[in-house]
Amino acid sequence: MQSPAGETSGARRGRRARRPGPAGIAAAALLSIAALAAPASANGRFPAAGLIAAHPSDPSRLLVRATYGLLATQDGGETWRWICEPLVGFGGYEDPMLAFLADGTIIAGIYDGLSASKNGGCDWAFAPGDLLGRYVVDLSAERADPSRAVLVFNTGLGAGRFLTQLWETNDNAGTWTRAGADLPDDFLALTVDVAPSEPSRVYLSGRLGGPDYTGVLFRTLDRGETWEQLAIPGSDDRHLPFLSAIDPADPDRVYVRIDGDPSDVLVVSDDGGQTFTTAFEGQGNLLGFALSPDGATVLVGGDMDGIWRAPASTLEFEKVSDVGARCLTWTPEGLFACGDEFTDGFTVGASRDEGATFSALLHLDGLCGPLECAPDSGMAETCTDLWGATQLSVGSRQCGGDAGAGGGGSGEGGGSGEGGGAPPAEEPGGCGCKLGAAGAEAAAPLGGGAAWLALSAAGAISAARRRRRAAARQPARAGAGRAPEGRSPGDDR
Repeated sequence: MQSPAGETSGARRGRRARRPGPAGIAAAALLSIAALAAPASANGRFPAAGLIAAHPSDPSRLLVRATYGLLATQDGGETWRWICEPLVGFGGYEDPMLAFLADGTIIAGIYDGLSASKNGGCDWAFAPGDLLGRYVVDLSAERADPSRAVLVFNTGLGAGRFLTQLWETNDNAGTWTRAGADLPDDFLALTVDVAPSEPSRVYLSGRLGGPDYTGVLFRTLDRGETWEQLAIPGSDDRHLPFLSAIDPADPDRVYVRIDGDPSDVLVVSDDGGQTFTTAFEGQGNLLGFALSPDGATVLVGGDMDGIWRAPASTLEFEKVSDVGARCLTWTPEGLFACGDEFTDGFTVGASRDEGATFSALLHLDGLCGPLECAPDSGMAETCTDLWGATQLSVGSRQCGGDAGAGGGGSGEGGGSGEGGGAPPAEEPGGCGCKLGAAGAEAAAPLGGGAAWLALSAAGAISAARRRRRAAARQPARAGAGRAPEGRSPGDDR
């Protein structure tokens, strides 16, 4: 969904598991070897990033959602600090949507409600009242006025029925109120977004109940007082529709990703959801999507596809990078991507040329320990004792002055999709969590040893598999952007 800075939320939805082929089985075997030397994340998930949120007015502040917590930088990527999941209020396999508001408040939509931090992530609290205990499935900060935001929650009522409501805040999450009328009780919401140029217009995507379980778009022109139901052709319970973005100047242009198996589709509407046209057909998961801040350029990315770019006026895509983007976020400061450390050469990367090349902002080992907070904060009480397991799982090295905190590698992520490189050398005096600026020393994502060798081999197999499948399916791309019906990559909100 489009956030104030024009960012892309990337992979935030659950997906059906894909059956591995022979190369996938081989990679899994190598990862099993690696697990003996480097444990998996403390919650059992493989360490990866899936969303980047940017502060609407302070470009030095970024927040990354990873499979092992939240990662925060307040200096443009020079240093990165960790926020543990239990402090925010989620865990396990939950991937919450996040956003910064105008005053720096961070909000997260999770199973148990709306969680917010007013002090940069050191303390978190749930919104009280009717939002408490509700599954906040999605949220969006408004671009024109980021002190305002909306959220949508689903509550099961039994027999395939749901209570689905739109809520809003206009005071940086100080208070929340219901916006308009309830949605139909057979509607299961998935995503929400506000038209940047027309805040009274809100879109919701999701699916209706049985027997057909069709994918639909709900649109309101009066902030939820009345709703109009629109069909999204090609979407259903097995091909769920997710809002990716709304054009910053044209409230009728809506981008939607349709989740498919084995591949995703991006569809676009130029009439407010009345009709859709296919803009891009992926070869795998399209987890990355971004619009330039002016809406003139579209980027899509995925594990099997790399990154493709097109003018919004033509939607004629060309491939610009092999990076298998897990998320894309485009702000006035530049483009940011979530990458695979072992195939892309970074966990978080930055691009100044619209996705053609990336410099590493964060490597997998680039955490300098828990967020620095007051001794009586929730961070100190909840996260300090959990850091050791996370430090081991991501291979974090010690930062200067931080007992038990980990340094990070710096350098250039080539964006070639190949990964690899020599283990980084320790920097004199401390933290290696440095921005990968031009001329910085190149660094590999993990230290040496069996874990690095095994994971590098796994990455190479993954990259080779990606290239083989891409070559085999290239003729089926159908001119990227001309077939009718749809639009879809990651989620640019």
